[in-house]
Amino acid sequence: MTVWSPVRFNCGKETANRFAIAPLTTDSSHDDGRVTEEEIEFVRRRAAGGFGVTISSATYVADDGRSWQGIGATHDGHLPGLRRLAEAMRAAGSLAILQIYDGGRIAKPELIGEHRLRAASAVASLRPGAKTPRAMTSEEVEGLIASFREAASLARKAGFDGVEVHGANHYAVHQFFSPRANHRVDHWGGTLAKRMNFPLAVAQAVRDALGPKLIAGFRVTPFEAEADGYTLEDAKLLCNELAGLRLDYISVSLDDYRKNRPTGETRVYNGPVEKSYSLAESPITEFARVIAGRCAVMASGGIKTCKDAEGAIAMGADLVAVGRAVVVDPEWLAKVRSRSEASILAGLPKDEREIAGALSIPPRMVEYLLSRPGWIPRL
Repeated sequence: MTVWSPVRFNCGKETANRFAIAPLTTDSSHDDGRVTEEEIEFVRRRAAGGFGVTISSATYVADDGRSWQGIGATHDGHLPGLRRLAEAMRAAGSLAILQIYDGGRIAKPELIGEHRLRAASAVASLRPGAKTPRAMTSEEVEGLIASFREAASLARKAGFDGVEVHGANHYAVHQFFSPRANHRVDHWGGTLAKRMNFPLAVAQAVRDALGPKLIAGFRVTPFEAEADGYTLEDAKLLCNELAGLRLDYISVSLDDYRKNRPTGETRVYNGPVEKSYSLAESPITEFARVIAGRCAVMASGGIKTCKDAEGAIAMGADLVAVGRAVVVDPEWLAKVRSRSEASILAGLPKDEREIAGALSIPPRMVEYLLSRPGWIPRL
Protein backbone atom coordinates (compact mmCIF):
# COMPACT_ATOMS: atom_id res chain seq x y z
CA MET A 1 0.00 0.00 0.00
CA THR A 2 1.32 3.46 -0.94
CA VAL A 3 -0.12 6.98 -0.98
CA TRP A 4 -0.78 6.43 -4.70
CA SER A 5 -2.79 3.23 -4.32
CA PRO A 6 -6.60 3.36 -4.43
CA VAL A 7 -9.08 3.10 -1.56
CA ARG A 8 -12.32 1.23 -2.10
CA PHE A 9 -15.20 2.48 0.02
CA ASN A 10 -18.02 0.33 1.41
CA CYS A 11 -20.39 1.79 -1.19
CA GLY A 12 -18.17 0.48 -4.00
CA LYS A 13 -16.68 3.76 -5.17
CA GLU A 14 -12.89 3.82 -5.48
CA THR A 15 -10.38 6.64 -5.22
CA ALA A 16 -7.51 7.23 -7.64
CA ASN A 17 -5.11 7.71 -4.70
CA ARG A 18 -5.10 8.37 -0.95
CA PHE A 19 -4.95 12.17 -1.09
CA ALA A 20 -8.00 14.34 -0.36
CA ILE A 21 -8.54 18.07 -0.47
CA ALA A 22 -9.72 18.96 3.01
CA PRO A 23 -12.89 21.02 3.51
CA LEU A 24 -11.72 24.63 3.44
CA THR A 25 -13.71 27.62 4.63
CA THR A 26 -14.05 30.02 1.69
CA ASP A 27 -16.60 32.41 3.28
CA SER A 28 -17.37 33.40 -0.31
CA SER A 29 -20.88 32.49 -1.41
CA HIS A 30 -23.63 34.84 -2.52
CA ASP A 31 -25.77 36.20 0.31
CA ASP A 32 -28.41 33.53 -0.38
CA GLY A 33 -25.93 30.65 -0.26
CA ARG A 34 -25.51 30.18 -4.00
CA VAL A 35 -22.03 29.19 -5.16
CA THR A 36 -19.92 31.98 -6.67
CA GLU A 37 -17.65 31.75 -9.71
CA GLU A 38 -14.67 32.51 -7.46
CA GLU A 39 -15.35 29.46 -5.30
CA ILE A 40 -15.78 27.22 -8.33
CA GLU A 41 -12.46 28.40 -9.73
CA PHE A 42 -10.76 27.93 -6.33
CA VAL A 43 -11.90 24.31 -6.27
CA ARG A 44 -11.35 23.58 -9.98
CA ARG A 45 -7.73 24.70 -9.94
CA ARG A 46 -6.86 22.59 -6.91
CA ALA A 47 -8.83 19.50 -7.91
CA ALA A 48 -7.06 19.58 -11.29
CA GLY A 49 -4.02 18.09 -9.55
CA GLY A 50 -5.75 14.71 -9.48
CA PHE A 51 -6.71 14.24 -5.83
CA GLY A 52 -8.51 11.02 -5.01
CA VAL A 53 -11.19 12.94 -3.10
CA THR A 54 -12.20 16.60 -3.02
CA ILE A 55 -14.35 17.80 -0.12
CA SER A 56 -16.31 21.04 -0.38
CA SER A 57 -16.33 23.93 2.04
CA ALA A 58 -18.85 23.53 4.86
CA THR A 59 -22.37 23.78 3.45
CA TYR A 60 -25.20 24.88 5.71
CA VAL A 61 -28.35 22.76 6.02
CA ALA A 62 -30.55 25.37 7.74
CA ASP A 63 -30.78 29.13 7.27
CA ASP A 64 -30.60 29.73 11.02
CA GLY A 65 -27.41 27.70 11.37
CA ARG A 66 -25.02 29.67 9.15
CA SER A 67 -21.57 30.29 10.62
CA TRP A 68 -20.06 31.66 7.42
CA GLN A 69 -21.09 33.36 4.22
CA GLY A 70 -20.72 29.95 2.66
CA ILE A 71 -22.73 27.76 0.33
CA GLY A 72 -26.09 26.32 1.22
CA ALA A 73 -28.02 23.12 0.51
CA THR A 74 -31.48 23.98 1.75
CA HIS A 75 -33.68 24.16 -1.36
CA ASP A 76 -33.75 23.48 -5.11
CA GLY A 77 -32.55 27.02 -5.84
CA HIS A 78 -29.12 25.91 -4.62
CA LEU A 79 -28.99 22.98 -7.08
CA PRO A 80 -27.56 24.72 -10.20
CA GLY A 81 -24.53 26.01 -8.32
CA LEU A 82 -24.04 22.74 -6.47
CA ARG A 83 -24.08 20.87 -9.77
CA ARG A 84 -21.39 23.15 -11.18
CA LEU A 85 -19.33 22.74 -8.03
CA ALA A 86 -19.56 18.94 -8.22
CA GLU A 87 -18.50 19.05 -11.88
CA ALA A 88 -15.50 21.24 -11.05
CA MET A 89 -14.45 18.88 -8.27
CA ARG A 90 -14.74 15.81 -10.50
CA ALA A 91 -13.11 17.26 -13.64
CA ALA A 92 -9.74 15.55 -13.04
CA GLY A 93 -11.13 12.29 -11.73
CA SER A 94 -11.60 13.21 -8.06
CA LEU A 95 -14.55 11.92 -6.09
CA ALA A 96 -16.70 14.92 -5.10
CA ILE A 97 -17.91 15.13 -1.49
CA LEU A 98 -20.24 17.81 -0.13
CA GLN A 99 -19.55 18.60 3.52
CA ILE A 100 -22.71 19.65 5.38
CA TYR A 101 -23.03 21.35 8.77
CA ASP A 102 -25.10 23.40 11.16
CA GLY A 103 -23.53 26.09 13.32
CA GLY A 104 -25.70 25.73 16.41
CA ARG A 105 -24.44 28.14 19.05
CA ILE A 106 -21.56 29.36 16.85
CA ALA A 107 -23.80 30.49 14.01
CA LYS A 108 -23.18 34.15 13.21
CA PRO A 109 -25.90 36.45 14.56
CA GLU A 110 -25.18 38.93 11.75
CA LEU A 111 -26.10 36.23 9.22
CA ILE A 112 -29.10 34.69 10.96
CA GLY A 113 -30.36 37.37 13.35
CA GLU A 114 -29.42 37.25 17.04
CA HIS A 115 -32.94 36.19 18.09
CA ARG A 116 -32.65 33.01 15.98
CA LEU A 117 -29.54 31.62 17.70
CA ARG A 118 -30.35 28.12 18.96
CA ALA A 119 -28.42 25.09 20.18
CA ALA A 120 -28.63 21.90 22.19
CA SER A 121 -28.72 23.97 25.39
CA ALA A 122 -28.75 27.60 26.47
CA VAL A 123 -24.99 27.65 26.99
CA ALA A 124 -22.79 30.22 25.28
CA SER A 125 -19.69 29.28 23.31
CA LEU A 126 -16.24 30.08 24.72
CA ARG A 127 -15.57 32.31 21.73
CA PRO A 128 -15.00 35.98 22.59
CA GLY A 129 -18.25 37.94 22.50
CA ALA A 130 -20.41 34.83 22.08
CA LYS A 131 -24.15 35.21 22.63
CA THR A 132 -26.18 32.72 24.64
CA PRO A 133 -28.44 30.62 22.39
CA ARG A 134 -31.85 29.34 23.35
CA ALA A 135 -32.28 25.60 23.88
CA MET A 136 -33.92 23.81 20.96
CA THR A 137 -37.20 22.01 21.48
CA SER A 138 -37.44 18.29 20.74
CA GLU A 139 -39.40 19.15 17.60
CA GLU A 140 -36.64 21.49 16.46
CA VAL A 141 -34.02 18.80 17.02
CA GLU A 142 -36.01 16.41 14.85
CA GLY A 143 -36.39 19.17 12.27
CA LEU A 144 -32.64 19.74 12.16
CA ILE A 145 -32.03 16.04 11.57
CA ALA A 146 -34.50 16.28 8.69
CA SER A 147 -32.54 19.26 7.33
CA PHE A 148 -29.39 17.15 7.20
CA ARG A 149 -31.36 14.45 5.37
CA GLU A 150 -32.71 16.95 2.86
CA ALA A 151 -29.26 18.46 2.26
CA ALA A 152 -27.90 14.98 1.53
CA SER A 153 -30.73 14.44 -0.95
CA LEU A 154 -29.82 17.69 -2.69
CA ALA A 155 -26.19 16.56 -2.87
CA ARG A 156 -27.31 13.35 -4.55
CA LYS A 157 -29.43 15.31 -7.06
CA ALA A 158 -26.50 17.65 -7.74
CA GLY A 159 -24.24 14.76 -8.77
CA PHE A 160 -21.91 14.54 -5.77
CA ASP A 161 -20.32 11.19 -5.05
CA GLY A 162 -21.15 11.56 -1.40
CA VAL A 163 -21.58 13.68 1.71
CA GLU A 164 -19.50 14.32 4.80
CA VAL A 165 -21.28 15.26 8.04
CA HIS A 166 -19.32 17.94 9.86
CA GLY A 167 -19.41 16.52 13.35
CA ALA A 168 -16.22 18.29 14.46
CA ASN A 169 -14.75 21.71 15.29
CA HIS A 170 -17.50 22.79 17.70
CA TYR A 171 -20.39 23.01 15.23
CA ALA A 172 -23.88 21.75 16.16
CA VAL A 173 -23.28 18.01 15.81
CA HIS A 174 -20.17 18.35 17.97
CA GLN A 175 -22.15 20.47 20.47
CA PHE A 176 -24.74 17.76 20.99
CA PHE A 177 -21.95 15.31 21.83
CA SER A 178 -20.13 17.71 24.15
CA PRO A 179 -20.94 17.68 27.89
CA ARG A 180 -19.84 21.33 27.97
CA ALA A 181 -22.43 22.41 25.42
CA ASN A 182 -25.20 19.86 25.94
CA HIS A 183 -26.96 20.04 29.31
CA ARG A 184 -30.20 18.39 28.15
CA VAL A 185 -31.95 15.67 30.18
CA ASP A 186 -34.12 14.19 27.40
CA HIS A 187 -33.44 11.73 24.58
CA TRP A 188 -30.74 14.07 23.23
CA GLY A 189 -28.61 14.51 26.35
CA GLY A 190 -27.91 13.75 29.99
CA THR A 191 -25.62 10.72 29.58
CA LEU A 192 -22.85 9.82 27.17
CA ALA A 193 -25.16 7.38 25.39
CA LYS A 194 -27.84 10.03 24.96
CA ARG A 195 -25.33 12.64 23.82
CA MET A 196 -24.46 10.21 21.03
CA ASN A 197 -28.05 10.08 19.82
CA PHE A 198 -27.96 13.26 17.73
CA PRO A 199 -24.68 12.53 15.88
CA LEU A 200 -25.86 8.98 15.20
CA ALA A 201 -29.30 10.13 14.03
CA VAL A 202 -27.74 12.66 11.64
CA ALA A 203 -25.32 10.07 10.27
CA GLN A 204 -28.15 7.57 9.77
CA ALA A 205 -30.35 10.19 8.08
CA VAL A 206 -27.57 11.04 5.64
CA ARG A 207 -26.83 7.37 4.97
CA ASP A 208 -30.51 6.74 4.23
CA ALA A 209 -30.84 9.80 1.98
CA LEU A 210 -27.80 8.86 -0.09
CA GLY A 211 -28.64 5.20 -0.50
CA PRO A 212 -26.05 2.40 -0.52
CA LYS A 213 -24.08 3.48 -3.61
CA LEU A 214 -22.84 6.92 -2.53
CA ILE A 215 -20.18 7.85 0.03
CA ALA A 216 -21.24 8.80 3.57
CA GLY A 217 -18.49 10.27 5.74
CA PHE A 218 -18.35 11.82 9.20
CA ARG A 219 -15.77 14.25 10.58
CA VAL A 220 -15.04 14.07 14.30
CA THR A 221 -12.84 15.95 16.74
CA PRO A 222 -11.02 13.21 18.72
CA PHE A 223 -11.29 14.96 22.10
CA GLU A 224 -11.97 18.38 23.58
CA ALA A 225 -8.98 20.24 24.97
CA GLU A 226 -11.24 22.49 27.01
CA ALA A 227 -11.96 21.74 30.68
CA ASP A 228 -14.81 19.24 31.23
CA GLY A 229 -14.89 18.34 27.54
CA TYR A 230 -15.43 14.89 26.11
CA THR A 231 -12.48 12.53 26.13
CA LEU A 232 -10.77 10.37 23.55
CA GLU A 233 -12.45 7.34 25.11
CA ASP A 234 -15.85 9.02 24.63
CA ALA A 235 -15.05 9.72 20.97
CA LYS A 236 -13.90 6.14 20.42
CA LEU A 237 -17.28 4.91 21.65
CA LEU A 238 -19.01 7.27 19.22
CA CYS A 239 -16.81 6.15 16.33
CA ASN A 240 -17.51 2.53 17.16
CA GLU A 241 -21.22 3.23 16.78
CA LEU A 242 -20.71 5.31 13.63
CA ALA A 243 -18.73 2.52 12.00
CA GLY A 244 -21.67 0.22 12.65
CA LEU A 245 -23.90 2.43 10.46
CA ARG A 246 -22.10 1.32 7.30
CA LEU A 247 -20.41 4.68 6.79
CA ASP A 248 -17.64 4.88 4.22
CA TYR A 249 -15.12 6.87 6.23
CA ILE A 250 -14.53 8.71 9.48
CA SER A 251 -12.30 11.79 9.30
CA VAL A 252 -10.19 12.68 12.35
CA SER A 253 -9.97 16.47 12.66
CA LEU A 254 -6.64 17.65 14.09
CA ASP A 255 -4.74 20.91 13.72
CA ASP A 256 -1.59 18.81 13.40
CA TYR A 257 -1.83 15.02 13.28
CA ARG A 258 1.60 14.63 14.90
CA LYS A 259 0.80 16.76 17.96
CA ASN A 260 -2.59 15.38 19.01
CA ARG A 261 -3.98 18.92 18.92
CA PRO A 262 -7.60 19.54 17.87
CA THR A 263 -9.04 22.93 16.95
CA GLY A 264 -9.96 24.84 20.10
CA GLU A 265 -13.37 26.44 20.44
CA THR A 266 -12.03 29.95 21.01
CA ARG A 267 -10.29 30.09 17.61
CA VAL A 268 -7.83 32.64 19.06
CA TYR A 269 -4.99 31.63 16.78
CA ASN A 270 -2.36 33.99 18.11
CA GLY A 271 -3.14 33.21 21.75
CA PRO A 272 -2.07 30.38 24.04
CA VAL A 273 -2.55 26.87 22.70
CA GLU A 274 -5.08 24.70 24.53
CA LYS A 275 -3.64 21.68 26.25
CA SER A 276 -2.89 18.55 24.27
CA TYR A 277 -3.46 15.09 25.65
CA SER A 278 -0.41 13.05 26.56
CA LEU A 279 -1.21 9.91 24.59
CA ALA A 280 0.73 6.72 24.15
CA GLU A 281 -0.63 6.50 20.61
CA SER A 282 -2.11 8.91 18.09
CA PRO A 283 -5.92 9.32 18.01
CA ILE A 284 -5.64 8.15 14.40
CA THR A 285 -4.20 4.83 15.58
CA GLU A 286 -6.77 4.58 18.36
CA PHE A 287 -9.68 5.17 16.00
CA ALA A 288 -8.31 2.81 13.36
CA ARG A 289 -8.16 0.08 15.99
CA VAL A 290 -11.76 0.70 17.11
CA ILE A 291 -13.10 0.98 13.57
CA ALA A 292 -11.25 -2.22 12.65
CA GLY A 293 -11.64 -1.93 8.90
CA ARG A 294 -15.40 -1.39 8.95
CA CYS A 295 -14.85 1.91 7.14
CA ALA A 296 -11.89 4.02 6.02
CA VAL A 297 -10.06 6.45 8.33
CA MET A 298 -9.06 9.90 7.08
CA ALA A 299 -6.37 11.97 8.81
CA SER A 300 -5.84 15.71 8.53
CA GLY A 301 -3.68 18.47 9.98
CA GLY A 302 -0.16 19.44 9.03
CA ILE A 303 0.13 17.44 5.80
CA LYS A 304 2.74 19.41 3.84
CA THR A 305 4.83 16.73 2.11
CA CYS A 306 4.56 13.20 0.82
CA LYS A 307 6.50 12.06 3.87
CA ASP A 308 3.86 13.67 6.10
CA ALA A 309 1.15 11.75 4.27
CA GLU A 310 3.06 8.51 4.63
CA GLY A 311 3.47 9.21 8.35
CA ALA A 312 -0.29 9.58 8.81
CA ILE A 313 -0.93 6.36 6.89
CA ALA A 314 1.64 4.56 9.04
CA MET A 315 -0.44 5.61 12.07
CA GLY A 316 -3.48 3.85 10.63
CA ALA A 317 -5.08 6.33 8.21
CA ASP A 318 -6.36 5.15 4.84
CA LEU A 319 -6.65 8.67 3.42
CA VAL A 320 -4.98 12.00 4.15
CA ALA A 321 -6.72 15.37 3.80
CA VAL A 322 -4.53 18.30 2.71
CA GLY A 323 -5.68 21.77 3.74
CA ARG A 324 -3.34 24.70 4.25
CA ALA A 325 -0.69 23.33 1.87
CA VAL A 326 -3.13 23.27 -1.05
CA VAL A 327 -4.48 26.72 -0.19
CA VAL A 328 -0.94 28.10 -0.46
CA ASP A 329 0.00 26.08 -3.57
CA PRO A 330 -2.87 25.03 -5.87
CA GLU A 331 -0.46 22.74 -7.75
CA TRP A 332 0.70 21.00 -4.57
CA LEU A 333 -0.25 17.45 -5.58
CA ALA A 334 1.25 17.74 -9.05
CA LYS A 335 4.54 18.79 -7.45
CA VAL A 336 4.40 15.93 -4.95
CA ARG A 337 3.65 13.44 -7.72
CA SER A 338 6.56 14.66 -9.85
CA ARG A 339 8.94 14.64 -6.86
CA SER A 340 9.32 18.42 -7.12
CA GLU A 341 8.55 19.20 -3.50
CA ALA A 342 11.37 21.74 -3.35
CA SER A 343 9.26 23.98 -5.60
CA ILE A 344 6.16 23.85 -3.38
CA LEU A 345 5.17 27.36 -2.26
CA ALA A 346 5.83 27.83 1.43
CA GLY A 347 3.39 30.66 2.13
CA LEU A 348 1.02 33.26 0.79
CA PRO A 349 2.52 36.18 -1.17
CA LYS A 350 3.69 39.01 1.06
CA ASP A 351 1.79 41.51 -1.05
CA GLU A 352 -1.84 41.06 -0.08
CA ARG A 353 -2.97 42.28 -3.49
CA GLU A 354 -1.32 39.30 -5.19
CA ILE A 355 -2.98 36.54 -3.16
CA ALA A 356 -6.38 36.37 -4.85
CA GLY A 357 -5.13 36.55 -8.43
CA ALA A 358 -2.00 34.44 -8.18
CA LEU A 359 -3.60 31.62 -6.19
CA SER A 360 -7.25 31.77 -7.35
CA ILE A 361 -8.48 32.47 -3.82
CA PRO A 362 -11.81 34.33 -3.48
CA PRO A 363 -11.31 37.87 -2.07
CA ARG A 364 -13.48 37.22 1.01
CA MET A 365 -11.49 34.07 1.69
CA VAL A 366 -8.29 36.12 1.54
CA GLU A 367 -9.70 38.40 4.24
CA TYR A 368 -10.62 35.37 6.33
CA LEU A 369 -7.17 33.78 5.99
CA LEU A 370 -5.40 36.99 6.94
CA SER A 371 -7.63 37.36 10.00
CA ARG A 372 -6.05 34.22 11.50
CA PRO A 373 -2.49 35.31 12.38
CA GLY A 374 0.03 32.52 12.11
CA TRP A 375 -2.40 29.96 10.67
CA ILE A 376 -0.88 30.20 7.19
CA PRO A 377 2.69 31.57 6.70
CA ARG A 378 3.48 34.51 4.45
CA LEU A 379 6.42 34.63 2.08
